[in-house]
Amino acid sequence: MNKRVIAPLAGELLEERPACTLFELADFTGVPADVLVEYVEVGLIEPVSGHSARTWRFSGSAIARLQRAARLREDFLLPPEALALVLDLLEEMDELRARLRCLRQSTDGV
Repeated sequence: MNKRVIAPLAGELLEERPACTLFELADFTGVPADVLVEYVEVGLIEPVSGHSARTWRFSGSAIARLQRAARLREDFLLPPEALALVLDLLEEMDELRARLRCLRQSTDGV
């Protein structure tokens, strides 16, 4: 008989990271600050607070989004505007798939 071994995971959820500044985000992701400003302008990432680049704060979800954008940019050579659109569509698909899973689970349990 197969026994499943479940190993505990250790780490930090990106959503739980404290808000970071533009320059901290640049250091963490390797994306230059001026490129991050352009990404904010086209809607690729959004600060969670602040009214100017000096006061912007970004959540962990911006880090995940930038990592996904880097893979897309590398694979498809997309400009920032197209990256923002593709990321929005991919996130919408992820959300719809999650909702569909929930619906299926709720009907399977009935």
